[in-house]
Amino acid sequence: MNSSRCWWRMNTSLAVAVTAILAAQAQCSETRFSGDAIQLQETIDKSPSGATIVCDRQQELVISETIRISRPITLSGLRARLPDGLGKTAMIIVAAPDVVLSDIQLHGNYATVTQENRAPMIWLQQGRFDVRNCKFYDGSKDGIMVTPLDGAGDIVGGRIGNIEAFRMARDAVSISGGNKGQRVRDVTVENVSLKRGYLRGPVEVSDGTDNITVRNVYAEDARYAIDVQDHRGDSGANTNVKVENVQAVRCKHLIRTANSSRGHAHLVLRNMIARNCEEPVRISNTADVVVENLIIECQAEANAPPIALNNCQQVQFQNLVLVGLPEGVQPTLQVDCSAVVLNNVSLPLSTF
Repeated sequence: MNSSRCWWRMNTSLAVAVTAILAAQAQCSETRFSGDAIQLQETIDKSPSGATIVCDRQQELVISETIRISRPITLSGLRARLPDGLGKTAMIIVAAPDVVLSDIQLHGNYATVTQENRAPMIWLQQGRFDVRNCKFYDGSKDGIMVTPLDGAGDIVGGRIGNIEAFRMARDAVSISGGNKGQRVRDVTVENVSLKRGYLRGPVEVSDGTDNITVRNVYAEDARYAIDVQDHRGDSGANTNVKVENVQAVRCKHLIRTANSSRGHAHLVLRNMIARNCEEPVRISNTADVVVENLIIECQAEANAPPIALNNCQQVQFQNLVLVGLPEGVQPTLQVDCSAVVLNNVSLPLSTF
């Protein structure tokens, strides 16, 4: 027999055997969990990399100490809440890359802790995460916070999708490089809704981010739908942020950029609707802004322009519809701006 053919057959057989073993190991590494929070932490700590832990969806855990994930695993089906009065305690910290969280439902304790003691429900500290199909209620801070630990380096890669949040103090999803010069890069956020945001909104992108895509966001009775900002200090610039398909109802802002001047650039806003919002669009200290297909249903009592720009360069509006713009109110207010272009502006008197 030809030696090369024999070698190929032997290695093919070996590959098939290894694949079968790995598949069997993966199947055996799925754990059905039913227990308390302490036992869940023990189960996570004992699980090998690549394992899946499926929690009993009929059981709600009370989390008094943070659940910490320090290796790449999948956690699914968790139902949990914080006890009243417990502050400064994240419910889940993800300290490893390649972690999957799915079908998670978490209840916070916003009404019983101060904002000085707030904490996110889920804190993602490493990249390549996949978080999907989650519901958050009554959080004192964010539902999901994506922020690296100081000195740990950038967070690179990740997806967040299908997030529903209700009665949140701050953001349903917050993506932030922090204020130590680190960055969050290459993250996609899709299908996020927030009903009743006390101080913030569905999605924040802040303090050193690059190549962030946000799609399909709904905000109702919140501060804003989208915020792209910095918090001063050593915060980095936000660059290459794309936002698509956003609707804000009874919010102060559809989009705001609470920015200082530090190189924020390349912001794309596409397919956005504001209904009964006080100050729908507020963009500051950003260069190279594209706004396409923006509809604003103006408040009848509005006495300020629905769009305000401050220290922005190379701004292009394409297909701008301002419904019911009050007489005497200008569409835009521009302060220290250059190269602002408005193409195809429509001013209908009433909703279509």
